Amino acid sequence: MIDSQTTFDERQYAAAFRRDGYFICEDVITPGDVEQLRQAVASLPTRQEVRRKRNVYGVRNMLEICPAVRSLASKKSVRRFAAAVLGEHAFAVRAIFFDKVPDANWSLFWHQDNVIAVKERHDVPGFIAWSQKSGVWQVQPPAETLAQMVAVRVHLDDCGHGNGPLRVLPGSHRFGWLDDELDDWKNRVPEVVCAVRSGGVVAMCPLTLHASAASETAGHRRVIHIEYAAADLPAELEWNNRIGSAERHELSPAHRAPR
Repeated sequence: MIDSQTTFDERQYAAAFRRDGYFICEDVITPGDVEQLRQAVASLPTRQEVRRKRNVYGVRNMLEICPAVRSLASKKSVRRFAAAVLGEHAFAVRAIFFDKVPDANWSLFWHQDNVIAVKERHDVPGFIAWSQKSGVWQVQPPAETLAQMVAVRVHLDDCGHGNGPLRVLPGSHRFGWLDDELDDWKNRVPEVVCAVRSGGVVAMCPLTLHASAASETAGHRRVIHIEYAAADLPAELEWNNRIGSAERHELSPAHRAPR
């Protein structure tokens, strides 16, 4: 973990990320930026992408419906967590907002993120379990697609042990799908609690085994989760968004996540 008092070394960060599958960094965006993002999310109209129901409060498709989040995804201080691992051609493909409050409070069992958002459905080998959420096609890609992505979670509130922080099993991102090995990983690898202050970031590979408990506090736990990629999808498939790089690029071996 690093904070604002420590120089951000991209090479050291990238090495730690590739080894562990996650990284925590404090004071990435300013308190003013945090407040603007809070206001931008609060002002979103109730529409299909917004779920304000008991047990869950989330907003999908934030790159499309919230200009402030679109700008955040391109902000150098945020995008560098993807670019240092994937290369300068990295682009944002999806953003989701989560909050945990007393009437929308949930827990997540250990899992790997397993879907991406695409523009249209095209049946391509290895891409399975198609569905639509909030009008956008979701599909489970081969594990190596997710291994070559970085998710940057920007925190808009202090997130300590009591309000449902992300928990991760370091190194689990390097071994593909782990459904059949979950118990072994839980028993063998100590979990890390990703506590972080408001304005800080948790970067993670989507394949990293992660979980979170329900919050024990009455306050917010607001997180903007931005996913980045750096390579085109195969055949006719296209990412639903491509924010931050106009260049179409095949991922080079030097930027591939370790297997």
